[in-house]
Amino acid sequence: MSFLGPFHFTALMHPWVLGLLLCVPVLFLAEVLARAPGVLTISTGETLARVSVGRRPTLRWLPTLLRAIGLALLIVALARPLKGFQPHKDRASVVDIMLCVDVSGSMKAMDFEWRGERKDRLYVTKQAVRDFLESRKSSSGDRYGLDRVGLILYAGYAWTQCPLTLDYGVLERELDLAHIDEEDPRKQGTAIGSAIGLAVSRLRKSEAESNVIILLTDGMNNAGELDPMTAAGLAHEFGIRIYTIGAGSRGEAYLPQKDLLFGDRLVRVTAPIDEESLKTIASATDGKYYRATDTASLEGAYAEINRLEATEIELDDYYEHEEAFMPYAVAGALALALAVFTRRGWFETIP
Repeated sequence: MSFLGPFHFTALMHPWVLGLLLCVPVLFLAEVLARAPGVLTISTGETLARVSVGRRPTLRWLPTLLRAIGLALLIVALARPLKGFQPHKDRASVVDIMLCVDVSGSMKAMDFEWRGERKDRLYVTKQAVRDFLESRKSSSGDRYGLDRVGLILYAGYAWTQCPLTLDYGVLERELDLAHIDEEDPRKQGTAIGSAIGLAVSRLRKSEAESNVIILLTDGMNNAGELDPMTAAGLAHEFGIRIYTIGAGSRGEAYLPQKDLLFGDRLVRVTAPIDEESLKTIASATDGKYYRATDTASLEGAYAEINRLEATEIELDDYYEHEEAFMPYAVAGALALALAVFTRRGWFETIP
């Protein structure tokens, strides 16, 4: 870490205070050039015995220099330096979004491609969700988004991986942790109804202008105690719109399996998607169903939902920052204290 690391800022809350810095060199020169009549600057007797003969006479200006430096640092501290000063738009018609992602065993099917390499469905889904989150930021690379977004994962049952948040950095870390657990018997199957029901419970008390569920699956409901149509009816009652995405190629797909004799191998399997149910769920809540058979159509589905649920009204700016004046205040105080010490210990004035 650099020594000057703490002395870094991106903005000043009161930059006009820096005008006082013009007084510092004036005061410094006034003290250097002034010489009170009848006063002689010498070292004290105790110090004289310890000082080497070769000490430079210019060191007598050290207290004055330290005072000037200390005063300059305190003036910078008064200007109130800030770190990470970034404007963000506050929006009125915000949207609360719950992302429901299927992590059942069939999501391991290797029928998608990503940058020329064959990848499983969950991997490509994660990339598409990241692009979706990036598109809902006010600027690229920003950590915070315009709308609150949460993440629900589901297999044999549904659980909240990340609650509704504006901190997309946290959300993306939780998305990275999403994986397919084939060892836990409770996570066998696809509980679509449970995922919708849990998302509704997270959104039903929302005060946002619009509440949305985006549900992705590659199969059909075969687990959980809540029927998908019943869950969709609850969503409609609370004014929650559901977009459904059926992910996976048509026909057969290659699914990695472990074999005691041959090790890991790809097995051709058929994993049909209940498209009629997904269409009915979306239609019942004024949403839309998307069929994603490859990476492009999957990314296109999230991109179109992003356009349909755009946040438009800007009210005002708010700012995020971290106070950075403390290093300047501490350094300035230390410089003034050192000036007093050197003045009294080395260069005392006597009549």
